[in-house]
Amino acid sequence: MIVNQHNSIAITDRSSIGEARRISSRMAELARIKTAERGRVPLIVTELATNLLLHAQGGELLIRMLPAEAGPGIETIALDRGPGLANLQQSMIDGISGGGTRGCGLGAVRRLSTEFEIHSIQPAGTVVVSRVRSLEGNSHAQSEFSAICVPAPGENECGDAWHLRQQGNRLSAVVVDGLGHGPLAAIASAHAVQAFNEGSFDSPGGYLEAAHRALRSSRGAAVAIAQVDIELSRLRYAGVGNIGGSIVNSAGKSRSLLSHNGIIGVEARKLQQFVYPWQDGDLLIMHSDGLSTRWKWNDYPGLAQADTAVIAAVLYRDARRGRDDATILVVRLKAAANWIAHE
Repeated sequence: MIVNQHNSIAITDRSSIGEARRISSRMAELARIKTAERGRVPLIVTELATNLLLHAQGGELLIRMLPAEAGPGIETIALDRGPGLANLQQSMIDGISGGGTRGCGLGAVRRLSTEFEIHSIQPAGTVVVSRVRSLEGNSHAQSEFSAICVPAPGENECGDAWHLRQQGNRLSAVVVDGLGHGPLAAIASAHAVQAFNEGSFDSPGGYLEAAHRALRSSRGAAVAIAQVDIELSRLRYAGVGNIGGSIVNSAGKSRSLLSHNGIIGVEARKLQQFVYPWQDGDLLIMHSDGLSTRWKWNDYPGLAQADTAVIAAVLYRDARRGRDDATILVVRLKAAANWIAHE
């Protein structure tokens, strides 16, 4: 199972730094990271949270446990809305700290991380992605996708879900938004993901029909599925409800993917699939309506070439509505790729 929910921690004062450190330590223990790596996680989280508070007047940390296929681990994403880093290279030097912490700056965060990415633009803000893994699995696995999944404020369970599966030369991706939010929405999304996992579908429409049957006992959900044929460079897409979808090329030109109105499990009058071409390196982006569709790629020069985790984090930061569950999945499409289920 590669459906993973992030813990969202608003960094607003010193006490929230301590809360983030405690949560990350507990998650590192639950993830069964080796003792040698486990202590790195709270150091990284403390430094990133301190930087958010001192240099951006606050921000958000997203923390989750990573599945064990590439080694158990913890992912931490730090998000802020400015002012950005004037000199990124200088900020990465060890000894330049965000506030006198033991971590001693972003350079140490990079050094302590198994995987590290940073994106900063003035005055828009900064995104830092850090992962710490115990490399017991396939340490050479290359990920071509990333996702963020965060519950609505005040909720412990996310009513959204996503999943990704590769079978031969076909990649299938699904994003689900259970109606409303909270436990009942999470149950609806779980039914849709279960139908996705249990079936082998020749078309997106076939999956939506199966999901519609599976969700009849639930409150229903918005659902979209993309099936990517790697050999034919063709993407088939079908959706019902408010799941946003797009294909973005390396130059940042975007093409929207169409869905029909309705609610899977309740009322879905039209299950129609659409076919789109894609080129090597294009991005497939799918998200729930917890994110606005008003963002434009023209506002993000060069972002299409960034790491998929950075892309997901930037769009989540800037487009999240803030009152509902929010999920975004970013997949870099490759003519010859192996999408490993370790993100």
